[in-house]
Amino acid sequence: MSAAALPSPSGGGVATGAVPRSLAHALANELVLASGMLADLAYDLGSDGDTLRRHMASLQRIDYVTQMQLAIADLLRSVGDEGGIAQVTLQDMADRLRASVAESAAA
Repeated sequence: MSAAALPSPSGGGVATGAVPRSLAHALANELVLASGMLADLAYDLGSDGDTLRRHMASLQRIDYVTQMQLAIADLLRSVGDEGGIAQVTLQDMADRLRASVAESAAA
């Protein structure tokens, strides 16, 4: 679901419109909180050598997810500002966002 589309209060369908800036910032804060929780979890799991050796790739994916969440938080905070997707440093995520925006614009 795009940042410009939220479930309607009645629960039926999707209402299009801008996400209020205060909600965008609140959502960004929640993503930062969730990222911190995931980072703590990864640190706890990685502190055990056996777990680290067996699950290195999974722990790296947790780190990647936290990076994605932080990038989304930055985008939510900059809604309406210049830059937008160009500010996303995770190239594959930026590519997916551009493709999704282009698809939505074509629909």
